[in-house]
Amino acid sequence: MTANRMLIGIDVGGTFTDAVVLDADGSSVLMAFKLPSTPADPGAAVIHALQRVAEQVGVQGALVCHGTTVGTNTLIERKGAKVGLLATDGFTDVIELRRQNRPTLYDLKAQVSQPLVPRDLRFGVAERMDADGNVVTPLAPQQAAQTVERLRAAGVEAVAVAFLHSYANPAHEQQLREAVEQALPGVFVTASSDVCPEFREFERTSTAVVNAYIGPAVGRYIHGIAREAREMGVNDLMIVKSNGGLTSPDNAARYPAHLIESGPAAGMIATAAYARATGRKNAIAFDMGGTTAKAGVVQNYQPKVTDEFLADQLVNGHDVGGYPIRSAVLDIIEIGAGGGSIAWIDGGGVLKVGPESAGAFPGPACYSRGGALPTVTDAHAVLGTLSAETFEGTGVTFSRQLAVEAIDRHIAQPLGWSVARAAHSILELAVASMTEMVRLATVRRGLDPRDFSILASGGAGPLHAAWVGVEAGAKEVVIPPLPGMFSALGAVLGAVRHDLSQTLLGPVAELAAETIADAFGRLKQKADDLLAHEPAGAGAASFTRFADLRFAGQLFELRVPLGTVEEALPAPAEIERRFRAQYVAEFGFDLADSVVQLVNLHLVASLPMGGSTARIFSNESGPSAEARPYRVQDFLRADGEQEPLPVYRSGDCIGAELTGPLLIEHSGATVWIRDGQRARIGTDGGVSFQIQESAQ
Repeated sequence: MTANRMLIGIDVGGTFTDAVVLDADGSSVLMAFKLPSTPADPGAAVIHALQRVAEQVGVQGALVCHGTTVGTNTLIERKGAKVGLLATDGFTDVIELRRQNRPTLYDLKAQVSQPLVPRDLRFGVAERMDADGNVVTPLAPQQAAQTVERLRAAGVEAVAVAFLHSYANPAHEQQLREAVEQALPGVFVTASSDVCPEFREFERTSTAVVNAYIGPAVGRYIHGIAREAREMGVNDLMIVKSNGGLTSPDNAARYPAHLIESGPAAGMIATAAYARATGRKNAIAFDMGGTTAKAGVVQNYQPKVTDEFLADQLVNGHDVGGYPIRSAVLDIIEIGAGGGSIAWIDGGGVLKVGPESAGAFPGPACYSRGGALPTVTDAHAVLGTLSAETFEGTGVTFSRQLAVEAIDRHIAQPLGWSVARAAHSILELAVASMTEMVRLATVRRGLDPRDFSILASGGAGPLHAAWVGVEAGAKEVVIPPLPGMFSALGAVLGAVRHDLSQTLLGPVAELAAETIADAFGRLKQKADDLLAHEPAGAGAASFTRFADLRFAGQLFELRVPLGTVEEALPAPAEIERRFRAQYVAEFGFDLADSVVQLVNLHLVASLPMGGSTARIFSNESGPSAEARPYRVQDFLRADGEQEPLPVYRSGDCIGAELTGPLLIEHSGATVWIRDGQRARIGTDGGVSFQIQESAQ
């Protein structure tokens, strides 16, 4: 780890690319800015951001951490590689048969995601392992050679290998992967036992296929950026993973399926860091950008992690089941409600908002880039909660008139409404969707929003946070420092993290302690291999063990912590005792006569980097300032009348309390404090207010 190097975080969104530059110890912000994203070539915006930093403070020797959506976009846009699937004879259709569960339980016309590998590119291979890893049918050399020739003839660009029970014995997958790599150089090859060594054939196969499908595109993108960054003097480029951790370009290109939620994960890491710094034990990360809105939960200062998520679950607004990916990912709910979400009228004459977005180009009408359809951002432009001053330095030429014309033509006139009523209605629908998203993340998971603070970020999040907080019933709303660049900030606050797993199925009481220890030893070896491809960290690596257990006959598991590798591994009897205690704590009862079954082992490897000790957040109280608005702009009420709306700068109001209605320009975002709400500006410029106090 090079000492005293700057920390640069870059997050590419659908509309803007954000950048934050911290000094070496993470105590102060040197730069923070937005640039228009370049959807046709997302990497161009990253390089533009680095060039801008280089012009002002230099980038030589900096640590650059990047949150990317290239894997997600490749999957959503169906622009991935031509993939061939190699499966055990008789199991080539597992990827299409899926599970019997429907995306929507009682929908008789439910749509299902089409397989990423068509049937003519799925090849059966004569080989077989049993569930214990014993060879039933050997993989003959001539069989491997024939398979390679079939792939060559098909002209595939990537290959996924997913054999039956390879989690128990990966020998056949490894043998065939090596044969393909040697015979077809340049073809991206993924073995399911490498990317997801767990049982459940469909999920494991799906993970391998997604990894192969997006692999070539992600690899070209990451290595291209790394190459250009090196030419600028940046040798340490890190990529944000779905689990919120960082990884090197080589590891990221090897496991692109681990990057699907890269950008949103960075925002969650920043939320958790701010929650810890300010003593907010429970927080809801609410991130609204130009294309989507996202919500995730932080409990006891830790973001919630799940082991499986559905990539590309929504297509044209319909739940199609998506593609399961078995990978550690921060638990985030995402909906198509961003600043660029398009307002439209359905066939029944009902106003709708989203999920389609105007994106970066042509963007909202008020951006003056050719967009003609009304969006959530245009509604704010019409009301006066956004103005030309908001977009200074972003490259956007703001035009309120274009927003008025779009809403009038497409919404107001067809419905016989005034432009004011149409604009307010668009925002009401957008807020209703985001409120439901927050409830999905809390109420529908047994959590009470009154126990949580909402931390709002993203370019559009602070505009809606006060409204959403009241509707959702949260305890408090907080807009932290740098809300418009919060995901970019979160990118540099993470540590290198690798989540490794291995299925070890059997009754705990019948498993020898040595068997469990040996399995953890293999995971540790794999973790060491991954860390060897990472840059040196700011401290020593740590390794934490977990086990997934269940009562025999159940379909879902509880994860039980088993300490670090430096500690003695608990005996099987102690592992069972811990599981039963956790089960009682979770469900209120024990199944005393049921057998406890071990399912999976997990090892989390973590290596701190320079940004993980950043100290830019403050919880100190300072003297109250005499806040005065630096300008006043007109606000359009729903009845069509105009009223003055004072606008403040957060940096001019440290320690002050302000009562709405008003706007606060706050480091890349605009905070809308509604009528009667009382907000306080913290020493770090963060804006907060209690929901209960504001409601009185």
